[in-house]
Amino acid sequence: MTGVYAVLLLLGLETTLGGAILPQAAQTLNGIELFGWLGTFQMLAAACMTPVTARLGDIWRRKWLVFASVVLLIVAGTIAAAATSMEVLLASRIINGIAIGMMAGAAFAVPVDVFSDPSQRVRWQSLSGVMFAVSSSMGPILGALLIELFGWRFALLAVPVACLPVLCVLLSMPDMQPRQASKQRFDLPGAVYLSLFIGSSLFGLQSLGKSQSAAGYLLVAVLSLYLFWGQQRRAEQPILALEILQNLQVKLIALSTLVSGAVLSVLLFYSPLLLTTLTGMSFRDAGLAMLPMLIGMPTGSVINGFLFRKLSRPRMLFCVGAVTLFCGMAILVFIPYGLPISGLMAGYALCGLGLGFINQNQSVFIQIVTPRQFAGAATGLVSTVRSYGGALGSAALSLALLTAGLHQGLIIGLLISLGCALLVIPITVRIFLDESA
Repeated sequence: MTGVYAVLLLLGLETTLGGAILPQAAQTLNGIELFGWLGTFQMLAAACMTPVTARLGDIWRRKWLVFASVVLLIVAGTIAAAATSMEVLLASRIINGIAIGMMAGAAFAVPVDVFSDPSQRVRWQSLSGVMFAVSSSMGPILGALLIELFGWRFALLAVPVACLPVLCVLLSMPDMQPRQASKQRFDLPGAVYLSLFIGSSLFGLQSLGKSQSAAGYLLVAVLSLYLFWGQQRRAEQPILALEILQNLQVKLIALSTLVSGAVLSVLLFYSPLLLTTLTGMSFRDAGLAMLPMLIGMPTGSVINGFLFRKLSRPRMLFCVGAVTLFCGMAILVFIPYGLPISGLMAGYALCGLGLGFINQNQSVFIQIVTPRQFAGAATGLVSTVRSYGGALGSAALSLALLTAGLHQGLIIGLLISLGCALLVIPITVRIFLDESA
């Protein structure tokens, strides 16, 4: 598990460090109007790679998939630091998204190989949340500090440098063979159809109202989804085991993950730009303002892990997280109207606590309600849907920025996030009321 924790530390640092540095990089490269594409391309690549890697993890050893993801992260960071145009920076974020998708698809399924008891998994995943928070909380402040001292190019090299000791830790990680690996087959056509659906649907959303190609993208999305579904029914070892989706709990968990993923992406990736634009904060002050959320996420995860073992019906923790997230977003929508710093930090803290509850329960319950042989695919489903939800949120915000301008677009993004947070509540209530798990 040490190797997994090292990767989570790295993942947390990358997630928040990039959000703090990339706005200034985009301004320097005269591409601030394309800033939204940085997040969309990254999340698009992550959403495509997560299910592929999760399925490969059920066939091959997850250790080497995680190792490859760290190597790709080094490549992406190096290219970004050397970028001379916005196009090169966009390309680096695609590689970065591939690396993040591989991490999410492989690393988060390792506890299933190690622990058979769900309560043990919750305990270790709570500790994982703490690890993620330590690095996440460092990201915005470290990014702003490195920019002020050395510039954004040097700041982007922080992650590649941090990757080097992580690679050494991964080399000592046990090389565990997945159960029934010899019987598994990889569904390549399914992976292609799924990637086509994810990519075309996101490009179609971002093209709405400003390009005639939107209808073509959406048509490709519908066709590829139809082909993907048919392939999953025929494939001997599909990317997405349809047996999983026969369970109502899985459908509800996936839907909650999709919606909360959109909120998470806006808060993590766009908050530095949002705060500096709407309040006039410096990037360093924006990083400090986000700190309660970054601390609140692992705190919520730890509290959730403790209560999970105490409650007879722990699914109610879903509802607690959803209501807390909505309360936080209801405060943050007042950012454009002079929200005091105390209210700002309280809003971020509540959002962090709510997401800590929600994210952990999504990962734990999806593993509980699915057969063990589909553990990787089930974990990958959560990670994929979360990435896709994040990409949808990013695409919607990018569309708002391009059509309404920077200031109004960010306000629209806050309202979209509030609506998504509200939608999570009835979904989680339905999860709590359902008795099939």
